[in-house]
Amino acid sequence: MGDNDRSPATRDEIGAAFGRTRDPLAAYEAQFVALDHDAFDVFLQAGLDPTGPAAKTRAAYCRLIDEWKHHMERQGRHPACPNEHHVEAFVDHCLQTRGLKPITVRTKLHRLNKIYRYWQADGVFPHGPEYNPFEYVFSTTDLSQPPSKDPPRISPSRLGQIVRTLTDVRDRLIVVLQLKLGLRAGEVSTLRLANLGLDHAELNAAYPALGSHPKLDGRNQAVYIPSRYEQQGNKSHRGRLLPLDAEVRRALLQHLLVRPDTGEPWVFQSRTTATQITPEAINRVWKRAFRPEFDESDEYRAVTSHYGRHRFSTYWQVENEIPREIVQYMRGDQVEGTDPNRETIDSYLHTYYDDVEPVYRSQMYSLGLPTDCSSL
Repeated sequence: MGDNDRSPATRDEIGAAFGRTRDPLAAYEAQFVALDHDAFDVFLQAGLDPTGPAAKTRAAYCRLIDEWKHHMERQGRHPACPNEHHVEAFVDHCLQTRGLKPITVRTKLHRLNKIYRYWQADGVFPHGPEYNPFEYVFSTTDLSQPPSKDPPRISPSRLGQIVRTLTDVRDRLIVVLQLKLGLRAGEVSTLRLANLGLDHAELNAAYPALGSHPKLDGRNQAVYIPSRYEQQGNKSHRGRLLPLDAEVRRALLQHLLVRPDTGEPWVFQSRTTATQITPEAINRVWKRAFRPEFDESDEYRAVTSHYGRHRFSTYWQVENEIPREIVQYMRGDQVEGTDPNRETIDSYLHTYYDDVEPVYRSQMYSLGLPTDCSSL
């Protein structure tokens, strides 16, 4: 038997020497069972809600709490009184039975650990600072992610061929926008009519809100992508204006001219509910367009809705060697060195739409799509 096989007995002996146990919360299970209040609800209301989580984040915590409660019910233990073996069994179930990726399991453990640490910090709970089974499992379990594969480099001409196979104008616009603007699925999902600056009489009459965002004052043929601080569901640290080239404008016009006018502010709507499209639905558009040809292989990762952002960034930074500050602006990245307490040269370098627009319009690749909008 190896050292690991003797480890539990060794640890029990050490615990006995100091009057400690490897399952300290078992003594409190009866009290938790008798309580009329749910310890997890206390965390949600007093530990999570005051931080202003996004609705999706709160919903994810609620789903995870339900998942953890079901797991602990199978283990025969109250969910607020786990020991390390309960946590290890949860990890094993996620990895082996459900086939989840290590990074997904790490996220689950991180959130459960946040709940546990809240209980440790709140003096009304018996979860003392000397014991945390989630942190113990973090430190003793290999949840490292294998090296990620690169996405395939698909040429603009081949991308154009794929786009031309998309007969649905909504789906075609989704792919074109993400390829040519580097948008995340969440940014496409939250794109509002007010954020589109288009000069088209029929559309402006049909959609009075079109282009009404203050950031578009004096700007035409442009789109404003809000930051995470302005629009829930977006992830970029900085809002940015981006140019709309002829291929994007034609795809927008084709979609907006037939888009059902439901009174909703979103550019893209679900076909079933006529409400805001979800990132999951956007990803399905990409899968239908690019699979199975660009499914995961031994060399490359599968093409998903995030591919457009990878292709966009690689095109500008690697293939064109555009100044990094311009690429950061177009991606909405947080600029390094902007800590107000520590001035660096990055604190004094600023990029504006006027710096980006001429570079973009002169160098953005073409998908070989029709650009004549006069007939639309």
